[in-house]
Amino acid sequence: MFTFLFLMTNGLCGEGIRLNEIQVIGTHNSYHLAPSAGKLKLIRLFSKRGAEAWAYSRKPLDQQLEAGLRQFELDIFADPEGGRFGTSEEMKKPGMKVIHVPGIDEGTVHPTLTGALQAVEKWSAKNPRHVPIMILIELKDRAEMPLAPKPIPFDRKQMEAVEQEILKVFRKEKLITPDLVRGDSASLREAVLKKGWPGLDSLRGKVMFCLDNEGKHREIYLEGNPTLEKRLLFASVAREHPAAAWMKRNDPVRSYDEIRTLVSKGFMVRTRADTDTKEARANDGKRRDKALASGAQFVSTDFPRPDPKLGEYEVALPGKVVARVNPVSGRTKHAGEVE
Repeated sequence: MFTFLFLMTNGLCGEGIRLNEIQVIGTHNSYHLAPSAGKLKLIRLFSKRGAEAWAYSRKPLDQQLEAGLRQFELDIFADPEGGRFGTSEEMKKPGMKVIHVPGIDEGTVHPTLTGALQAVEKWSAKNPRHVPIMILIELKDRAEMPLAPKPIPFDRKQMEAVEQEILKVFRKEKLITPDLVRGDSASLREAVLKKGWPGLDSLRGKVMFCLDNEGKHREIYLEGNPTLEKRLLFASVAREHPAAAWMKRNDPVRSYDEIRTLVSKGFMVRTRADTDTKEARANDGKRRDKALASGAQFVSTDFPRPDPKLGEYEVALPGKVVARVNPVSGRTKHAGEVE
């Protein structure tokens, strides 16, 4: 009873805290398996930096969720007929494939988008009070290796196929969509700046999808629905855009002041605490500390736990809680677990 009254007093029950007023940790390339030692040695002959950048591995998404991570990133290639990127049973299935770089960096704990989403959905069903999970989707259609299979371009048809795969796994009511956040406002931007994001308790057990791509892919996705009407993914756009709600600012050092400004106004932001394993190899926490202090709601890392081969570097919230009140946008002083 005392705990309940304490949470009520501090705004952590009911609608007292909103989605944008929390902060969680996530993983970069959440599906990735490091190349074999032999392949890394070969890569090192051409690029030492490349070999070091890819030397990390992930556990399946349900295990990452169990470990307290609440934001993921999936790189996907279109494969409507199946078998384009491999001959395993999973790779033969028609549908989106989850791969980093075909032909050289192909290790993945979840070969298919459907399989990755099913792992999240099953865990979510068993843990229905979790804070929302954000899944960042990067559409990939550029050939990076000369002998690798030629990717299929992501036109509007393929983007809608991504949405169809999402809806095959998640019921619509399990999703935080642009329409849900917009409500009866004229635009997403107006909704988040004037009305605010929905309350956290109303969104527990749900999943939110965001589009990593900018440029031409983003413009194709926005075509005909400039404030993301009837779309499933949020897009990272300029703060003046009618679809502005969530934004990607990957460098928390260079963009520190901007991130704090965006978050304080009501936008949500994803940033990266480290890149290419550099911070872990140097045991340098400066970028991580900036990321956490910036107020970015989603802080992505390659090291949610230390890698014994590299040192003690890791990224976690104070007290290693799953979710905390946001240090910039939060309206309460509560210092403990929000989930």
